[in-house]
Amino acid sequence: MRIEITTPLSGRIVKELTINEKVRLSDIVKLIISDLGININYSDLESYYLVAVNGNQLGEGVKWDEVFLTNDDYVVILPLAFGGSTLLG
Repeated sequence: MRIEITTPLSGRIVKELTINEKVRLSDIVKLIISDLGININYSDLESYYLVAVNGNQLGEGVKWDEVFLTNDDYVVILPLAFGGSTLLG
């Protein structure tokens, strides 16, 4: 699977991951946040970031731990705004 996360300070981060079974989006985000050395809970980000899976934007209020991904998925995560105080800086 491929995941792209754009953050205001870190810029665009692209990860290619191989997964053998369905995995929650929240688990993938936790892994990437940990790799970046950022100490924040993924659920604190849900309201501030737009997520698209295979070109389809997740609906408002969809929790990241309710979204299951496979090895064929392509995920893009973008901040809703670049101004002011942002999380995952």
